[in-house]
Amino acid sequence: MIDHQIKTLILVAGGLGRFDKARLKELESNDQYPRVTFFADALNADELDEKFLQRSPWWRRFFYTLLPVTVSQVIEAFIIKKKYDAVISWAEKLSLPLALLTKITLSRIPHIAIFCWPAKGKKRVLLKYLYNEYDRIIIGSTVQMEKVIRELGVPPSKIFHFQWPVDQQFFRPMPRATDMICAVGSEMRDYPTLVEAIRGLPITCHIAAGTLIEKNSEWMKAVENKKELPANVTVGKKSLLELRELYARSRFVVVPLYQADTDNGITCILEAFAMGKPVICSRTRGQVGVIEEGKTGIFVPIGDSKTLREEIMRLWNNPAEVERMGKNARAYMEQYPTLDEIGQGVRQIIEKAVAEHAR
Repeated sequence: MIDHQIKTLILVAGGLGRFDKARLKELESNDQYPRVTFFADALNADELDEKFLQRSPWWRRFFYTLLPVTVSQVIEAFIIKKKYDAVISWAEKLSLPLALLTKITLSRIPHIAIFCWPAKGKKRVLLKYLYNEYDRIIIGSTVQMEKVIRELGVPPSKIFHFQWPVDQQFFRPMPRATDMICAVGSEMRDYPTLVEAIRGLPITCHIAAGTLIEKNSEWMKAVENKKELPANVTVGKKSLLELRELYARSRFVVVPLYQADTDNGITCILEAFAMGKPVICSRTRGQVGVIEEGKTGIFVPIGDSKTLREEIMRLWNNPAEVERMGKNARAYMEQYPTLDEIGQGVRQIIEKAVAEHAR
């Protein structure tokens, strides 16, 4: 291990409207926001988001106005990399360009990548070419880990599993009358199947996704026209406080997915579990190892609105079953690694990578 406190730089997506750390700390301490600063704290990190770019010299700031934000972040990270013991890049759109830049310039740095869906499309081609630029690759999906090792030839010694962090203190069981159900998120969500499943049912459902104000989402186009939605379905973005209240009011949570070999929906599932809510989820190749059939949730076939409708009605009309599975779900999260444990685990991975890189 290294004999000093590491200093890291984390490339993260985040616009100018992102809260600064002091404001986040205040919101976290007042139970108004899940604890998201734990990661930067654990890694003694500066976070290179869009706000960070505003602190660069004027001539670089001017240059960055001509470029996409992600490109600007990669260039800034490359320029200032020597000020840090390691660079952590969160998501492929930041990680792969930085790795390509270091490869082209023969400028090796301690670089740790956190990937969501690396074995997909063009990303897999780039990763196969660039994996030697990384000291460690951290992946949340166990299915993606296996594909990266088996299909792309990445040495297993470089790969580490990352359990997606959820604040079990912020997301917790809250006494509320459960008068609805909900679905949360947008990526790879099969909301047309969900809408058809609950059309005409005496159950209200809110889909918490910012379809009308966020960038275009290929998965959300089918439900963007509110005029075509049944009266018992609403769609719209929620703040994190509003999202917690939505979970609390929901009898259970539905995660309808298209087929994929990654763990789409995992954040929503873990948040629902932390709130003590069971989950109905599409059975995909990638969503494995979290939901336990009949204990914490229910799997349904992909795109099968009839079966989904039947399971929604069955669970809705069986409050004892909902309560049993909800308690099991919360118990699962009470055994799940805490934010501090996840942060320290990643820190140990990075410390070892930095030490090996120095040798």
